[in-house]
This record gives sequence, structure tokens and C-alpha cells, in this order.
Amino acid sequence: MPTVDRAGRTIHFSREGEGPGIVLVPGLGSGARLFGTLPRRFARAGFTCAAVDPVGLPPSAPLPDGAFDFVAAARDVLAVAATLPGPVALVGTSLGGKVALTAAAEGSPHCHKLVMLCSSALQSPRGVRVYRFFELLCAEVDGRWLGELTAPFLFGETFLRQRPGVVDDIMRSSKPSPESRAFMHAQAKALQAFDGEALCPLVRVPTLCLAGAEDTLTLPSEVAATAARIPGAQHACLPNAGHSLLLESASAFDQVVAFARATD
Repeated sequence: MPTVDRAGRTIHFSREGEGPGIVLVPGLGSGARLFGTLPRRFARAGFTCAAVDPVGLPPSAPLPDGAFDFVAAARDVLAVAATLPGPVALVGTSLGGKVALTAAAEGSPHCHKLVMLCSSALQSPRGVRVYRFFELLCAEVDGRWLGELTAPFLFGETFLRQRPGVVDDIMRSSKPSPESRAFMHAQAKALQAFDGEALCPLVRVPTLCLAGAEDTLTLPSEVAATAARIPGAQHACLPNAGHSLLLESASAFDQVVAFARATD
């Protein structure tokens, strides 16, 4: 697995394919494994696709002082992007969308497009309580049950009804290690303080914000409000899909590919 070093932080990532770069930035408590076969699919579509294991999640370096920092995480992502052929699109899901937004707002020459999937830049009382819920899950609940307890929120109603076997398989494999559980806890705490509204007008690259109509974690209205604050951002809400958008919706993958391929 390739690595890149930045400011004493070692970031591991996967790399597949040839062509313009796509960096996949995972959500809460997750690393490259979250994306399954998606890097291979992006590679077949003509991209060089990197999926990041964030600092704090093995095999990447531990979190300094055990605290998750969005700016540091964003610069780690840009360091990965710098290893790929341009133009590079940052594709972040959920928390990863906030990291990708933070990276895009830096004005780096290594970020040419931004895709936020089921991700909001805006702080809200409801959002803070959702993230507190995840903090308490990590701290107080036996890790064996985290997958079962979060499944109703990670997938939309349609996917839960039509693909119960897939959901069961994902839940069986969702047994966090002590390291990944501590990482998720640190991220959940950081999420409660994150407010990216001031970052939105700083984004000067083409941006696509996609929502799932059945998402109960990041509401479609929150995604729409984020898109409205990013200059020129495109926005769509996909039916019959929840929070795990690229898994639940073939249209989501197709829209990301078309957006990444489009010439400015």
C-alpha cells in the first residue's frame, strides 16, 4: 500500500488505475476499506483512484494527542492528491465530505474538483446531538453492537428492504478494533465543534453535492443548504437512497464519474 509523509504524519492509501485522479475520503470511523470495490470501478472508468486511511486509523500514523483535527486531515488528503495525476477530484462521504470541503477551501493546486456525498458544511442543534449520539456509542456501548445499532441510519429504507442480506454481511464485518473505536470517538467529538459555513465561499473549484432522499443522518435539506453556499455548486437529491449513497445508488456513481470527467 502506498504512503505519503506530511508534517511527521504517515498516511496510507490504496491506488488503482490510470488517468485523472480521484481521492476517496471516508466517513466516520472508516478508512479505505469502506469503499470496497469502488476504487476498482473508478479505475475501470478511466481514473487513478486513491482511497485514504486517515491518520488515527491503522495502518496510518496515530492521532497526535488522540485528537482529530479537520484542517490537519484535509492537508493529509491534499498530500495524497499531490501524488496523483491531475486534474484531481476530492470525493468525500459524510464526515469525509467535511474534510474534502476543508481541503478545497485551502485553494491548493492539487484539488481541482470537490464532491460531497451526504455531507453538510453547516452546524445545527440536531447535528450536534447526532454526533454526541455517536460519541456515546463509541464510549459506552460494547463494540460488537455498533454495526447493528447504526444500520438503521447508515442505509435508506429502500436498501434495507431490498438488500437485507448485503446489510447483514456488512454488519457482520463491522466489528471495530480498539484503535478504530478510539478513532471514531475522536472524530465524533470533533464533529460536534465543526462549522464549515465560512469555508463554503472560499471554494473556487467545481463542486457537486449529492443527497440521498432517504438519508436520516444528513438530511437532504442540509445538503441543499450547503450547496447553496458554495459558489456555482451543482446539487441533486437521489431517490430511493440513504446515507451510504455510492453503495445504494448506481446513479450516484454515474453522476460522480460524469462530473469528474467533465471539462471546465
